[in-house]
Amino acid sequence: MKTTSPVGKSVPRIDARQKVTGEATYVFDLKFPGMLVGKMLRSPHAHARIVKIDTSKAEKLPGVRAVVTAEDTPKIKFGSNEYFFPYTVDQYPLEFEKVRYIGDEIAAVAAVDEATAEQALSLIDVQYEVLPAVFDAVAAMKPGAPQIHAARNNIGVMLPVCFGDPDRALRESDYVHEDVFVLPSAAHAALEPHVCIGQYEVSTDRITLWSSTQAPFKIREAMAKTLKMQEADIRVIKLNVGGGFGGKLEMFPMDFCACLLSKKCGGAPVKMMCTRQEVFSCTRRKHPMIYKLKSGVKKDGTLMAITGEVIADGGAYCSYGPTVIAAGIMRFMMVYQLKNIRLFGSRVYTNNSISGAIRGFGGVQSGFAIESHMDMLARGIGMDPVEFRLKNTTDPNTLTINKMIISSNGLKDCIRKAAEISGWREKYGAKKETSPGVLRGIGIGIAADVMGSKMYKSHESAGSIIKVEEDGSVYLFTGAADTGQGSDTAMAQIAAHELGVAYERIRIKAADTEITPFDTGSFASRVTFISGNATKNAATDAKRQILEVVAQELKLGVQDLDIEDEQVVNKKSGKMLLSFDQAVVLCYSFNYGRLIIGRGSYNPKTTPIDFRTGEGNISGSYGFEAQIAEVEVDTKTGRVKVLKMYDVHDIGYPINPASVHGQIEGSIVMGLGYTLYEDLKFKEGRVVNPSFSKYRIPRSTEMIPIESVFIETNDPQGPFGAKGMGEASLLPTAAAIANAIYDAVGVQIKDLPITPQKVLAALKDIKNKKQE
Repeated sequence: MKTTSPVGKSVPRIDARQKVTGEATYVFDLKFPGMLVGKMLRSPHAHARIVKIDTSKAEKLPGVRAVVTAEDTPKIKFGSNEYFFPYTVDQYPLEFEKVRYIGDEIAAVAAVDEATAEQALSLIDVQYEVLPAVFDAVAAMKPGAPQIHAARNNIGVMLPVCFGDPDRALRESDYVHEDVFVLPSAAHAALEPHVCIGQYEVSTDRITLWSSTQAPFKIREAMAKTLKMQEADIRVIKLNVGGGFGGKLEMFPMDFCACLLSKKCGGAPVKMMCTRQEVFSCTRRKHPMIYKLKSGVKKDGTLMAITGEVIADGGAYCSYGPTVIAAGIMRFMMVYQLKNIRLFGSRVYTNNSISGAIRGFGGVQSGFAIESHMDMLARGIGMDPVEFRLKNTTDPNTLTINKMIISSNGLKDCIRKAAEISGWREKYGAKKETSPGVLRGIGIGIAADVMGSKMYKSHESAGSIIKVEEDGSVYLFTGAADTGQGSDTAMAQIAAHELGVAYERIRIKAADTEITPFDTGSFASRVTFISGNATKNAATDAKRQILEVVAQELKLGVQDLDIEDEQVVNKKSGKMLLSFDQAVVLCYSFNYGRLIIGRGSYNPKTTPIDFRTGEGNISGSYGFEAQIAEVEVDTKTGRVKVLKMYDVHDIGYPINPASVHGQIEGSIVMGLGYTLYEDLKFKEGRVVNPSFSKYRIPRSTEMIPIESVFIETNDPQGPFGAKGMGEASLLPTAAAIANAIYDAVGVQIKDLPITPQKVLAALKDIKNKKQE
């Protein structure tokens, strides 16, 4: 056993000291000589044709250094899905034909200070021809609805999924149930607003962008395309990120404009930052969805068929729409053994703000709908919801109906353990009254998640480089973007473990497109699994190089050597031969002169989704979990109080247990907010609650006890058996709480958030029906 091995231990985060002392640098903190302030001009209309843009007054304003419109650009569209849906690449960095939502970007200015930049925006004269707008996804699909893009019936993406014979299976079912679930929009609510600094280098004709981003290499690709530049001439640097949650995955027009303005200003750096109102209204948001389900079961609990329709409001542009609608439909196929499925997904254009990626990628919406629906199916045949799930969930080494290859799978163990630690069998159905009118209930939800998600011809690979210096210091270069989840720490732990050295030796440089290897980005729970494998492979390569020199010097077989606890050891005899430092000095010595630079990459063996059928093994591995909520419901006020959440997670193997527990707790709290409080509201396309004073998220005083337990399945594909898990704990939270509310008071809330008013209305409805 390696005593110095950090893998499996809760080592301190590699950036912890910097953050708690305030030394950590964010893009907002950067100040360069001659730096200008940039601002975006946004559309006040939800749908309008641009007739004319006059910037002359703004350009003459003292203190204004540059103004740009689409006429200063190559007029090239960008988007997140061009590799498999080219027609959904539908947004210009600056619009010049028409605007499609309130906040659409039209122009940008750079000035000596913020006040001057704001005044310059007010002086830009834009003439519009206002067009009819549509704000409801169902209405947008009807004939005669305002046409937002060229998509027929405003349906940007369709995903038809049909396997088996669902109609026959429904006829053969003993119980059939139908439901409609309504899921609202929500904001990412990251502490740090979107911010960037663009600087053009006149002498080299190159651009550097400092950005608060989750995916620097994706931004570089989009910047190169829209600016008609070579990727080699664009450098994107990610500093510390104050939260992303999917909201900082894409290139935004402000990134593009900061660089373009800098070029027009002769190389002066330009900083652009969203106001909090702009973050809420003009970046990205969760897809509102309507889930229509009709399913059938046998009396013994066998799930026979699931049918239905999913309608997602995508807003004005496509963003990550295909991925979200696919995840919203396909995630439950990882969870349940099914032979008969028919679902039709539609991602619809509206004149609302843009829906995009947010933690869970459609799985939060489907998790609430599917897991609430499963409880109702179980109750319909008088079966315990835990036993119902145990009967129908997937097993290890399973090929799903849509050809996902599931290797390790601890889902059934997760369910059993969650039931055990929560006292499910004693509590479920007890309807305990804790005080007059206050009833207690318990509910369950389960989920599965991907370790990265490969779409058609899209990148899903990662690379790492490990450089061992003559003094024994170890530098890890990774393209992975730590956005607060602790991935830098996990990568350092993996590198130290595989190399056989202490964790404290590792120094890390991450997410700089000029000096670090390619990495797709931080999303889809991919970093530990994919970037971790790349880092492990790089460490293996570096270790091999060191051992080759030692073997040559000592006239031993390299296959007989290893590095453990900072010592080169003979694996056969167990004898320590050299210290790690001595071995490195030998490599760099006169006789050998070997520079130790290990290289590693990883590309999971996956197949992309076929959007004609829904088939595809999109991930190299899949994670699973069960979650149980215990609640109290006050029947006089309708208030729901979550008493405790129990989460049991198939983690594969935890690289850093404390970090994993933190991810689980953060996910559950985010799920709690979406379940009980969060609702991004719109009126005629305008966000009406674009601030933390009006958009409610859980506060510190509302934190709840959370008990999280790991099921270790040691995934054969993961680094040291690990899986990713940044999103899965968010997916079943809403359903677990909703199902617990039913257990307490007998009402099933089917639209979020679950407010006291909705609970009271449902209780009143039940009372009225009993009286009839």
